[in-house]
Amino acid sequence: MKQIGGLFDQLWLRDNLVQAAYAAAKEKRARPHVRLFFGDLDRHLAAIGRQLRHGKYRFSPYTSFSVQDTKTRIIHAPSFQDRVVHHAIIAITGQTFERGALEHSYACRTGRGQHAALRQALAWTRRTDYYGKMDVSKFYDSVDHGVLRRLLRRRFRERRLLDLFDQLLASYCVAPGNGLPIGALTSQYLGNFYLDEFDRRLKAGGHARRYLRYMDDAVVWGTPETIAAVRNDAGVVFDGLKLTMKNGGEWNRCSRGLPFLGFVVYPDRLRLGKAGRKRLRRKWHRLERCRETGGISEADLQRRGEALFAHACVGDDVGWRRALCGFSRYDHKANLCGEALEPSTRNPGRGLEQFRQELPLRQPQQEQARQPQQECGLPSLSGSRHEGRWPPDDAPSRSRRRIYLDESAGKSPSAPDIQSEDAESSYVRAENGAVGAPFIDSAYCRESDG
Repeated sequence: MKQIGGLFDQLWLRDNLVQAAYAAAKEKRARPHVRLFFGDLDRHLAAIGRQLRHGKYRFSPYTSFSVQDTKTRIIHAPSFQDRVVHHAIIAITGQTFERGALEHSYACRTGRGQHAALRQALAWTRRTDYYGKMDVSKFYDSVDHGVLRRLLRRRFRERRLLDLFDQLLASYCVAPGNGLPIGALTSQYLGNFYLDEFDRRLKAGGHARRYLRYMDDAVVWGTPETIAAVRNDAGVVFDGLKLTMKNGGEWNRCSRGLPFLGFVVYPDRLRLGKAGRKRLRRKWHRLERCRETGGISEADLQRRGEALFAHACVGDDVGWRRALCGFSRYDHKANLCGEALEPSTRNPGRGLEQFRQELPLRQPQQEQARQPQQECGLPSLSGSRHEGRWPPDDAPSRSRRRIYLDESAGKSPSAPDIQSEDAESSYVRAENGAVGAPFIDSAYCRESDG
């Protein structure tokens, strides 16, 4: 791709800075420093534009804090003024990054994203028997500034824009000459751009026909020989980019389940992963307790609950989600203290209603009181669903596309069990009624027999 120019003079224009300021302040307008910035918006934007135009803008130190999201991550948040500059840079250079990306990349691109990547992964998992997954160990901390500067100079030709990128890279480092801050908008685009070279060189090898990448998670499907060749090519490319493959990659059968973006992709279904279920349950119970104590209203609970379950709804495990919503009617404090669980006085059908899955009433005009309807395969709302226990992580899917009797239908096996477990032993455990054997819908069996 040829070098692009004529972008820097668009960067410091007032219209671009105004749009960047409002984009950076989205859902943050109530914060004191944001209100202070917008209190004298024209003066602040004029100062930023003047410093950018003369090449004198300097980025401030980052604010660090940790978050727990499947693993502990250290977030480095820029100041609000720097965040405005980050949005202004991406508004001008984002299209250039987009044009240079291959179709196999799904991160930081309009019309793509996690759900599109999961749908494509499901489609290719259905067609092939083997997969290979490659993940970069500590990707953002391992990005080499020298390699990234070389790639940027191959894409942009303006000296002032390249100097601004140099100032941005110099504002943060884990080790001398390494690292991008997690929490900055430019880090997402620069990290994705850094691995565009990996996509090109991997596709140039001619082995990765079915391949996709979401940031530093790359997956390829094919025969064992093809995947072995891709693995060798990927090792060479990672060495050139000064990156390290985590644990040598993961190479297995598709029937065992592909862990990808918090989900487990099987040939016939898509299930939320164990860590994602645990996190979703914890957040939902936190919202329930906040509602019980009066911290939020019923409408806020429904609105925030819909947003909480939106990402999980891409999976085929509606049975588990219904069980989670139904169990939350009980007093969690009594459960933790070992006391008997009693139904809450709130409307028992609210958990299903807020996710638009409430069952229709037969004759609503003749009924005196609203009673919850019971559906085949769904526990009754009038009694204890789980006998005082939390809803299981391997609750069955409502999907009737296919029935399995092995443990891979419920969850993805752990790494030590991948090579040792066989289908025959799983079938015997299921026949003997072992814990974790998958649920078989009796109504569906009767329909099949008919």
